Amino acid sequence: MVQNDAGIFVMDRKQSTNISSEIDNETVKKIRELSKLRKSIELDLKAIATTTKISTNQLKNIESGKFDKLPPNPMRTSFIDQYCSVIEKANKN
Repeated sequence: MVQNDAGIFVMDRKQSTNISSEIDNETVKKIRELSKLRKSIELDLKAIATTTKISTNQLKNIESGKFDKLPPNPMRTSFIDQYCSVIEKANKN
């Protein structure tokens, strides 16, 4: 993070442009598949939010591929891992 002219900390523009490249294509595919699976087994985002303590807005950002809206790593990776894990576990039950 860097400070802008007003003294507010903001994400460095160089960092923000690399976010989508940090998330590999396999992960993006997996998220798309799990999103479809979540809907087919009628697992609500609110249920995932309750289990993981990740806000529904952040979960929506994961599903829509808006990774730049997620917090920086390592939290970003953790959010994605938790999202995937909860859906996979729910599918096994």
